[in-house]
Amino acid sequence: MRETKRTLMWYEFYQDANIEEHLEKMAAKGWRLEKIGYLLQYRRAEPARVRYAVTYFSESSEFNPSPTENEETLLEYCAAAGWDFVAGWHQMLIFSTLREDAPPIETEGTVKLEAVHRAMKKNFLPSGFVLLALFGFNLAMQLRLAERNLPSFLADGMQLGAALLMLLLVSHYGSILLSYFLWYWTVKRSVKQGGPCLSRRSRFAKARQMVLLAATLVVLVFLYIPAALRYGRGTLEHILFMLCGYGLLVAAIQLMRGWLKRKGVSAWTNRIVSIGLAFVLGAGITGGSVFNILRIHKSVQSGGAETEIYVTRYGTERELLRDPMPLKIENLRPVEELPWSYELREHWSPLALLREGRQVEYENWESLYYEVLDVKTGILYRACLGNYLGTEELVGLEYRAADEAQWGADAAYRLRMDGEDMDTWLLCRNRRIVRIAFDWTPTPAQMALAGEKLLSGA
Repeated sequence: MRETKRTLMWYEFYQDANIEEHLEKMAAKGWRLEKIGYLLQYRRAEPARVRYAVTYFSESSEFNPSPTENEETLLEYCAAAGWDFVAGWHQMLIFSTLREDAPPIETEGTVKLEAVHRAMKKNFLPSGFVLLALFGFNLAMQLRLAERNLPSFLADGMQLGAALLMLLLVSHYGSILLSYFLWYWTVKRSVKQGGPCLSRRSRFAKARQMVLLAATLVVLVFLYIPAALRYGRGTLEHILFMLCGYGLLVAAIQLMRGWLKRKGVSAWTNRIVSIGLAFVLGAGITGGSVFNILRIHKSVQSGGAETEIYVTRYGTERELLRDPMPLKIENLRPVEELPWSYELREHWSPLALLREGRQVEYENWESLYYEVLDVKTGILYRACLGNYLGTEELVGLEYRAADEAQWGADAAYRLRMDGEDMDTWLLCRNRRIVRIAFDWTPTPAQMALAGEKLLSGA
């Protein structure tokens, strides 16, 4: 039979009523609190009716080698009143008692309110605003990418997954900060009018944390990881590298902080060393991440297919790819016996599949390029078509309606620049959009063949 048990800290730092209620229920089941943090650690004991009290003291710190003089005074006062100190976490102190007649540690509403607010301002409000700003900035960048190239964004499961994770985190931290300030302003008004310091309790505290974890797991399992695997095993290895790296970073900082604390190092020195260690390790992980991404990008460019190094007549080395492509120039017209490169890249998400085909030779720079986009819903189809058409307008180009019958399409658009027709078309059929660019003006027969190969089939 195990003697210790650990659970996640489901409640927010300032929700003392939720924490007290939870600890009292655990004590009734035979589990007494030993340590508190993002994990709660308990030790087995006889089931008992134990009262818990959570209070906040601004001088407490995870970096202090020992309690301050004022903190010692508080602990002595609580002990005299029948409250035994159990554990601390930042500015949170937890006491317990078996006495039913032990007086409350805090009684005056203003004192309780300001103690909570000082503790929140010292640690959790600054970090909460920093995280909200960080995740908000990342979300804004993701939305900017979506605005610029919606088809590519929707078809990139990793990018789409990252955007959804940022949205979840922005909503989570935003709701935490909003709920805290709503509680604080409500209680402050109540205390000023002579009322009590209202209980810091939320019926949805645990549910909110569980929803965040569940939603994150769903995004990772059904979107982010499957998309990463389509890029190859190296991408998944990179994700694991990042997770392990930052996990080790957090563990190293915690171990260093605890070791310095046991050695009696001052709180200021402990804080500086911990921040420095975080900076050094973080820089190392970031550098390793960049190197790994470059390596994976090179691997993805090759598509995992057979490659060949070709030296042009100018002495430049080029990598020739041999990916299978649904449409090649030689399907449309005769080509010279030159070293052609064939590249087909796929981007997938549950919402869309985008295939990019590029055929090129590096002597005369003849080429064929096309994108084939399949989307799951009519709404996304219309949004992507609008993005294709609108994006070109931003750089001074425009698409004009063309004869769709030549391509066997439901609709066709031809790119124009300064009133002159270009050899680039958008073709639409059902929920598929094809953008194709030629180095020459295709004949009606070539249009029909290109449409047949790109607008139909998987």
